[in-house]
Amino acid sequence: MKKLLLAVLPLLLFSTPSFAYTKYAVLNSTPGTIDSLTFREESSFCHPHHLTHIGPWSLRIDLSRRGICLVDKITGTLRMDDGTTIPLSYKSVGTSYGQYIIIAKRANNKWYAKITPGDVLG
Repeated sequence: MKKLLLAVLPLLLFSTPSFAYTKYAVLNSTPGTIDSLTFREESSFCHPHHLTHIGPWSLRIDLSRRGICLVDKITGTLRMDDGTTIPLSYKSVGTSYGQYIIIAKRANNKWYAKITPGDVLG
């Protein structure tokens, strides 16, 4: 019985959704469109996640499961209505956090934007 439990336990731990991190959720709180976002994860067995065309003032949740991968880099592009493109970048040593907000401001006729962690699902 003990051997059976030891054989089954790893399968239960890694296949149970409750042990997986939340799906990526991104709130675009800008008047521009996010052309693309790529979530890179630190482990070689993890695959990048891609979100495309996130409209102004909208929330997008990644449909694919994230598993147990920690994100260490997010890159993307924000395109404003006037044609300006702004590179987006976020770096971490590896975080389980999966909810992000894109914010932008205009100063001296130039757009600035960044990705920041935030509770977008309430």
